[in-house]
Amino acid sequence: MKHILVVDDEVGVCYVIQHLLVREGYAVTTVTDGRLAIDALLHDDFAAALIDLNLADMDGNDVIRAARAARPDMPIVMMSGMVLESGRDTPDFLGLSARVKGLHRLAKPFKPKDLAQFMREILAHTPVPLALRGEESPAIRI
Repeated sequence: MKHILVVDDEVGVCYVIQHLLVREGYAVTTVTDGRLAIDALLHDDFAAALIDLNLADMDGNDVIRAARAARPDMPIVMMSGMVLESGRDTPDFLGLSARVKGLHRLAKPFKPKDLAQFMREILAHTPVPLALRGEESPAIRI
């Protein structure tokens, strides 16, 4: 089962996304704080992360940069009500996706079926995390 991290400072948004993704067969961890998100990324092996750009405690861009540093190959979905279009190839207003490999955009609000399809497409092109393949992470080897 692929494990997804959801980061949004609105508890209701976390709950809805968690419900939708669990229904699709994913394991989901939600956090409402950027610092907790970074800690989770350092300690857990996620298949993907959905990160809101407008967090209350810190800039979502900083969480995205930390996520990329911690998990270079993990797909990251930046969420915002300010992003005009969802997808992989559409332009984003920050220009981040041109500089950050594996970064996708998800405009809020979105339809449940669109989120499910979006995650299937992103994860179809992603290798299974080491922990899910029964292998140790290189950072943990002794």
